[in-house]
Parts: sequence; structure tokens; C-alpha cells
Amino acid sequence: MASAVALSLTGQMAIADSTTTLTNFTASPTPVLVSQGDDREADLIDKLDLSAAQRQQIQGIRANYRSQMGAKRAAVQQAKNAMRTLMRNSTTTRNQLEAQHRTITNLRQDLANLHFRQMLDIREVLTPAQRAELAQHMAQKQQSTRFQRWRSWFGWR
Repeated sequence: MASAVALSLTGQMAIADSTTTLTNFTASPTPVLVSQGDDREADLIDKLDLSAAQRQQIQGIRANYRSQMGAKRAAVQQAKNAMRTLMRNSTTTRNQLEAQHRTITNLRQDLANLHFRQMLDIREVLTPAQRAELAQHMAQKQQSTRFQRWRSWFGWR
């Protein structure tokens, strides 16, 4: 339960489709509420020192958004599959492809908005001190991600 609570406030989103490998990107500077389940999250939970009531509230918030976000993810995947079909069809017009692209873009934006609203709802549960700790954690994570990206550009491991 604890890692599911925390976090989700890590700021990374992963999108996968059946024809490519997993691609990570930061959708925006705002955290996307997806739990990665690693030791750093457990450390963050300890640093935030969430009360039992806060953990329960956050768990409830996540449960409230879960079905909406699942349905939106499924709609995005379905729209991407439709785009693949359109791309393979030699008679598909440019307008049809552009319309499908707009559909996918709008669905992704809807999903990002759901993530953002969930993050705001969870943020309201945190105390000012916990918010400050979370902001510091996110800044450190962002720096680490930038450094890892820089290293990979130069082929360093």
C-alpha cells in the first residue's frame, strides 16, 4: 500500500504500444501518478512521514481515478491501433490520418488531465512540509534523469 501511495508522485509516464519498445517521457513538470514500486519510493514515503489517515485518503483518491484512467488508456490504445490500420491502408487519405492523429492527441491530453487532477487531489492531502519534501525529491529525480539521459547520449553506462 505504501509504495502505491507514494508514488505515484514521481513525474514519469511510460507509454507502450505493440510495435515499439517502451518509451519514457516526462509529459510535463507535474508528476504523473504512476507507482514504480522501487526502494526510492519507500524512502520517499518515509521522508514524507504520511499518517495512516493520509495514506487512506490517498489510496481512496487513486481508487476514484483508477477506472477513468484505465478506460482512457484503453481508448488511447484503441485509437493507436486504428491509426496503424489506417497507415497500412494505401487508400487512406491525409485528412483521415490527420483526424485520427487529433483523436489520439485529444485522448492523451484527457489522460494527462486526469493524472494532473489526481496529483492535485493527492497534493491537498499533504501538509506544507510534506509538499516541500516532495518538491525537493522531484527536483532531485529530474536532475538524475537529465544526467542519465546525457550519459546515454554519449554511450556511457
